[in-house]
Formats: sequence, C-alpha cells, structure tokens
Amino acid sequence: MLSEPVVSFFAPYQQLNLPAYDNLKLVVAVLTEKGEECHALEAVLTVDGKQESSYLVRWKKHFIYCGRTNSYANKIDEVADLTVIDAESIVVLQPAVLSMQQVSFMCMENSHFDHC
Repeated sequence: MLSEPVVSFFAPYQQLNLPAYDNLKLVVAVLTEKGEECHALEAVLTVDGKQESSYLVRWKKHFIYCGRTNSYANKIDEVADLTVIDAESIVVLQPAVLSMQQVSFMCMENSHFDHC
C-alpha cells in the first residue's frame, strides 16, 4: 500500500503495468521533474520466503518498488517492511532520466503493444 506522499506523486500511474525497468525510469523521471532527489537501486528482496532481484527507487525515507528485474508487467508499489531488503545486495543504478514527454511515449507504446 502506498503512503500519502507517494500517492500524491504516482496516482496518475497506478493503472499502468510496465516492465520493472520502465517503472524505474518512470519513477525517477517523475521525481526529477518535481525537483526531488532520488536514487535508482537494484537489490535482493525476500518475498514469501523467496529471494528476488528487484528494482527500487529510494526517495526520502521511501523505497518505491518497481518490480522484479525479470518481470514485464508490474504496478508501482512501496516497500513497507524494510527488513525484506538485503542491504548487502544494493547496487546504485544510473538510468537515463527521461523527460515527461518521453515518459508519455513510453506509456503509450506499452499500452499499444499490451493490447495488440
């Protein structure tokens, strides 16, 4: 469940099911557009007893979950229990920061191919 600060930024994108890396680029683009500092990460999360390599964005005290690294359809979520993140596994990523116009194209392209 998303906290109020995260909802305020990402409510327009909650209906999307993008690949994990596209979610990562979207989250970074939205936060950057709003002048917010954030960090794109790859880390191992333990979910239901299984370890999964996942993409996250750290923003202030929030860890925004973008999906498993090998997943192609994810909703943006928030990691509520930080103990599921293996701190030793965290790798900081440097994705290209997209403009909001590029984000729009990415979302339209995904919607088009998702329904074909």
